[in-house]
Amino acid sequence: MKKTFSSATPPAEFEALRLDLKGLGRIYFSTWPYIYSQLRHFLALLALSVGMIGFGTAVGFLSVDILWDSVGNEEPLSHAQASVMFLPAADFVDVGSLSESARLEILFRFLIVSAVIIVLTTSVFTLIAMYKTWILQRVNQALRVDMVRNAEELSLRFHSTTAAGDGIYRVFQDSAMVTAVVDNIVVQPIIAVMTLILQLTIALLFSPWFAFLLFLASVTVLAMTVWYTPRLRTWSQVARRANAALFTRVQDTFQSIQAIKAYRYEGANLERFQHESSIALDTAFALRRDFATLKVAAAFLLAITLFTTDYVATQFVLNGEIVFGASLLVLFGMSVTHWTIAAHQARRGSIEAFSFNFQSLLRLWCFAQDMAVGLGRAFWLLAQQPEVRDPAYPIGFPSVVRDVKFDGVRFSYEPKKLVLDGFDLTARAGEVTALVGASGAGKSTAMSLLLRLFDPDEGSVRINGISVSSMLVNDIRSAVAIALQENVLFPVSIADNLRYATPDATDEVIRQAASVACALEFIDALPSGFETELGIGGALLSVGQKQRLSIARALTRNAPILVLDEPTASLDAETERQVLANLKDWAQGRVVFIITHRMSTIRDADQIAFLGDGKVIEAGTHESLVASQGRYAEFAASTMSSHA
Repeated sequence: MKKTFSSATPPAEFEALRLDLKGLGRIYFSTWPYIYSQLRHFLALLALSVGMIGFGTAVGFLSVDILWDSVGNEEPLSHAQASVMFLPAADFVDVGSLSESARLEILFRFLIVSAVIIVLTTSVFTLIAMYKTWILQRVNQALRVDMVRNAEELSLRFHSTTAAGDGIYRVFQDSAMVTAVVDNIVVQPIIAVMTLILQLTIALLFSPWFAFLLFLASVTVLAMTVWYTPRLRTWSQVARRANAALFTRVQDTFQSIQAIKAYRYEGANLERFQHESSIALDTAFALRRDFATLKVAAAFLLAITLFTTDYVATQFVLNGEIVFGASLLVLFGMSVTHWTIAAHQARRGSIEAFSFNFQSLLRLWCFAQDMAVGLGRAFWLLAQQPEVRDPAYPIGFPSVVRDVKFDGVRFSYEPKKLVLDGFDLTARAGEVTALVGASGAGKSTAMSLLLRLFDPDEGSVRINGISVSSMLVNDIRSAVAIALQENVLFPVSIADNLRYATPDATDEVIRQAASVACALEFIDALPSGFETELGIGGALLSVGQKQRLSIARALTRNAPILVLDEPTASLDAETERQVLANLKDWAQGRVVFIITHRMSTIRDADQIAFLGDGKVIEAGTHESLVASQGRYAEFAASTMSSHA
């Protein structure tokens, strides 16, 4: 039966995630380096935002006072109000009451000033929003670059056990949470808290009762939020895992579309996609449902508080009572001494602003749970450490490579499951060494150890007698060129593909490499030659042409060590013969390893290393190994008979 997560209780398997306040704090603290790099911009943003909020509050109070008391009730303007609208004090301030013509003049001036203020404030707030977006995108960019840089340095063991889709989701989706965290946990909350303090102060100046009621409602909502928060964190973790799994499913579908069609697997694959999509939808709905429940409860409590203050304020107006902090309210643009309709409306606007900002703060807190989980997944990738590290005191790579030696190498990807067990081999410069054996014998693993993609569990890999673990990883990989069995080509020009690992290679160098790989003829036959765009995966070329370009790219590096993994598997016999002959000429003074199963490639090698049981069982030339009648001879006989 299909498993969904729409029940009222989060799945038990995620109860041990320890998404507590301490864990959230560590996640938020991890964002500090990214915040600090833009600190001066954040401080400028906060200053601008708080300044505009204060300006808006003062303008709001002035507007209410002018419309209700002066225009509506004929009361004279204050000196500040008259100055704002450029009106003379003699006619609008120092009078007993305002005439009808004076009130119309005030209304006309008020509309003009209001229009100007609206245009100016809208423009300023738009610029502030653009400024904030620019800052946050710089923060996100820095985090993504760090994540990809760290992912590139992690070992193949990590990448082989981690779904690519999950890593992509972490980089593009989870990392985006750093901007949300900075905005919703740093910028907006600071602005909201300062606004709440401002509104609470204004409520206190109107009446201490209003401040007390707001404080009581706030404490109640906060207690309810603390009780409900762990549930939100857990659902957020479940939802993000479900979405990462769905992302991986989509990626796998497009990567394997040819096999899916060939095996008529469309229906079953679609069913699996629908199943995982349903889980993602159910968990996302459960998270949003719990968000909504908390928000509705908080809105209900704050609404009751607002209506209660409405009732109390109405009684104050009816009784004509004195405003508690009238002398200080003048600082906020409100010139009242007794409770009037204007004071009632200004008080309501202030408490509505408090309620709105408090609910915004609650919404930010709810989103923070989801953001923290996403950002935690992003920082998890950053926290992974590469298994292969540079030595503290590295030895320089030799200027001339004489030999590569594997000495008693033992290695396993998993505990108690050795891939190499006592692997010994010496490959000399000027020779082609063919690594031969059944699939899984350790041929590619041995080359991975040479490249220091892994380090041996025991034994050593040496170049000129110096252990590669004593050298810088970049020095080793710069000295080893490799043509992979999978012909990985990029959607750029042929020239750019050949220069992929050697950007400064000249046109002459890439033409020479293409010539050795027998690729020059078909490249020159293309309309744009080396500038031909290949499309995604080199879709414009045949498999054999892709393989020759892969070989040419390795040769372009002109490295002292060359590794070719099944270099001629997709070539016809004549092209294979020519490529191998060219490689033997090119290999003079270089160490060349070829991993292959093709007898025509194997027999021309200067040295053949036959692997089995994690070690080199036999080594020598084709003729000497066949004459010894060992396991290689059996392999050669069976291979030739199968191709007869």
